[in-house]
Amino acid sequence: MTQRDLAMMYAAHDAFRRDLRALAAAPDRERWNRFRTQLSVHHTAEDIVLWPSLRRRGVNAQLIDAMAAEHDRIDPLLTQVNRAFDTAGPDAARPTLVALSELLHNHLRHEEQETLPLISDREWSLLDREMRRRIGLRGLRPYYEWLLRDVEGERRRSVLSTIPGPLRLVIS
Repeated sequence: MTQRDLAMMYAAHDAFRRDLRALAAAPDRERWNRFRTQLSVHHTAEDIVLWPSLRRRGVNAQLIDAMAAEHDRIDPLLTQVNRAFDTAGPDAARPTLVALSELLHNHLRHEEQETLPLISDREWSLLDREMRRRIGLRGLRPYYEWLLRDVEGERRRSVLSTIPGPLRLVIS
């Protein structure tokens, strides 16, 4: 596992936590849409590339099953928040956002403690490629702007160092 890959994963996890704190305090449809898009890209890439690769490599099947099951418990809450925004407005989304926040925080902590240390360089590369494919060329700038929102100091420099030079000039 490279420091670059780990820095990017922790930056994404921190951005999810940041957005959920903000959304639980003040539900906002625009922020919700950005959050949901990025979480969907992140979790879909893990589901399609990472969990199967770890399974093939013989990593503890119970751990991989637990990670996939956590994703499965998160998905209905995403749908409920969308429905609340669509039908009843932002305040109606707050209780589900709070529940989602708790569930996602636990999942991210579980993933960081037990799964991230097991990911090989090859798997990081596969995950990165799948995420970039899902984000698309047009989505790179919004992704990095979302990722780096409110990030300062060494953490920001660390993440910026992983971004291709031309794109770094546009978003830094």
